[in-house]
Amino acid sequence: MDRRTLLGAGVSASGLMLIGGAAAQAAFPSHALRIFVPFAAGGPTDIMARNVAQKLTDALGQPVVVDNRPGGGAQIAVAALKQTPPDGHAFFIGDFGALAVNASLYRNHSYDPIKDFKPLTMLMSAPIMLLVRSDSPIKSMRDIVSMAKSGRPVAMASTGVGTGGHLALEMFKYMAGIEIVHVPYKGGVPALVDIMGGQVDAMFAVLPAALPQAQAGKVRFIATGAAKRVAAFPDVQTTAEAGFPDLTMEGWFAAVILAGTPDPVVRRLSAEIGRAMRDPAVTKRFVDFGFSVEPGTPEQLGALMKSEVERWGAVVRRSGATVD
Repeated sequence: MDRRTLLGAGVSASGLMLIGGAAAQAAFPSHALRIFVPFAAGGPTDIMARNVAQKLTDALGQPVVVDNRPGGGAQIAVAALKQTPPDGHAFFIGDFGALAVNASLYRNHSYDPIKDFKPLTMLMSAPIMLLVRSDSPIKSMRDIVSMAKSGRPVAMASTGVGTGGHLALEMFKYMAGIEIVHVPYKGGVPALVDIMGGQVDAMFAVLPAALPQAQAGKVRFIATGAAKRVAAFPDVQTTAEAGFPDLTMEGWFAAVILAGTPDPVVRRLSAEIGRAMRDPAVTKRFVDFGFSVEPGTPEQLGALMKSEVERWGAVVRRSGATVD
């Protein structure tokens, strides 16, 4: 075979490879997709995932189902995800606990959020709010600091060890140089009940968790961890304005997929999920709950995850918080 024939054969083979690769990409998706969610049905993450699933079903032409696997700090859901091939037909939607905090919090954590996943897109976020009961004498973060330094014990609630509210409390305690009694609860409802009843003094919570109580005048926000004041509560100062600029904090939710998933599939899913979240009806639903809907690129989410893993890892280590 002469040189010209060899070159021709090589070009033909390369063309076949390109055609084959394009065909493989065009074939996605070839069957139903699953979204693994580490929480029970009915919560904001589940509701968001079901909205995304409905829109993706229409966009991709294949059924998209939500698979709820609560427990274990998201490890149960991630273990189930890892049993699937990295071909794009299964992905994970979780919060910043699952994607940034838990790897430092759990003694024997079973996944690395940076190494085991490829980022797809940010979905939505909500600011952390510092709240007290409506008739509390506490009007500001400085009031809490003064109270603690006067020798009067300050008790603050959270929805559990290692949750966003607990980590915000630990950061506040460290930055202010004060002691705070941490009172963990099994969920937001009992914590808010005790806030309103005066059993505990204050609590950090994401805005949607306490929005109904605030609107009803049962609790009062005294600070927000958002970078700027929340439009619905313009009189509530930011933590930076209160003298704690490093306490800027939001709870966020995102979609990730297994490492090893082909990049063209990642790009397509990222775009379609972002399009689903930008749907006006979907956006309005979550904005009404107190969330900001802000899908972005895989690169943006990847940078956020790396930054948050480092930030919350340091907070967890300093606090000594652990979960077996």
